[in-house]
Amino acid sequence: MKLLTEEMVQDALKKLGFSKEQISEQDGDFTQLVLDHYGARVDDHWADQNLYVYEESTRDGYSVWICTHNPNSINIAEDVYYSEHNTYIVSEVQDAIRNGLSIYCDDEATINDAIEDMCQTVYDDVRADVEMEFHDKGYVWPTKIPALLKEVRDILTADTVVQNPETIKRIDVALEQLNNKNDN
Repeated sequence: MKLLTEEMVQDALKKLGFSKEQISEQDGDFTQLVLDHYGARVDDHWADQNLYVYEESTRDGYSVWICTHNPNSINIAEDVYYSEHNTYIVSEVQDAIRNGLSIYCDDEATINDAIEDMCQTVYDDVRADVEMEFHDKGYVWPTKIPALLKEVRDILTADTVVQNPETIKRIDVALEQLNNKNDN
């Protein structure tokens, strides 16, 4: 069993461009980095997009914003917004990004607002991915080992699972060793 450290996680995040410092700097490449991470894309071509966000004029000259998945069937009560920086529009764009969809948006500021509001979520998602990659390679957090062993022991001793006394004994020994090591 290999132990995972915070330094290892931070180094991996930095290599990916998602360290907290890199996110807070938010240079021009950050939007594309987020889109790439989720497999989403913003396109200026109208055809074949999953989400459309655009300005439209009413007959009497007012501007409204449309946010829809189907531009051929606009629902006025659900798809039309009075202001361009509406929280519902930003939320729809964020959902589309997280779901890896393609987005037509004629206002770059809306995409930037969505990405900026997602900074902490993006960091948490990428960090979770990095930790999972380390976990898949056999790394574990030192403080998580006793809790994990106790959880496995509880599962093995449950009435609904066939008991395995040899494995339970090995887990108890490992927990005792960890407790003794932590006491020293």
